[in-house]
Amino acid sequence: MSDANNFLYLDTDAERKQLVDEIRYVRRAVSQIVDIVPVALRYEPRYHGWSLAAMLAHLHNTDNVSLWLIQMGLLRIRIPISKKINDRWNDFAAGIFRQRIIETTLKDIQRNEKRITDFIMRLPISKFTCEIYHPDLEVNLTVERAVQTLFLHHWQGHLQTMRQVEGIQKSNE
Repeated sequence: MSDANNFLYLDTDAERKQLVDEIRYVRRAVSQIVDIVPVALRYEPRYHGWSLAAMLAHLHNTDNVSLWLIQMGLLRIRIPISKKINDRWNDFAAGIFRQRIIETTLKDIQRNEKRITDFIMRLPISKFTCEIYHPDLEVNLTVERAVQTLFLHHWQGHLQTMRQVEGIQKSNE
């Protein structure tokens, strides 16, 4: 399984399928956290001040924004969202989504997964070198790296945090 320090080349369908499988896997692992967290604690701040409901909504909404940013990058339009604005939005969203209904977010995540994986499988190789700006890292990323950073590594990082808080040992992945 790839991590934030490793990137796949996405030149073949097999490599893209590997990425899609990893994206699906990490989303299942995040969704399984819901079954572990007691109902009484799902809406309480647990993950760096974020409730489980807010964390799931953050991941879902970030996927939407990320897909949009990548699509803009494919048109050679880079949206330079500053880290400061991004951090403020995340802090604001943590409060807004603290009580969001988890089941609704899980359904939204499942629907989005298909959009994201279809996008990755159809993405022309000729567009891989287009760049987008990543506000958290404060760097430009190629589309080939952006799809991995935003749709896989971002989720892996939050999954690691959630597992640590819940006392779940990382399995051999």
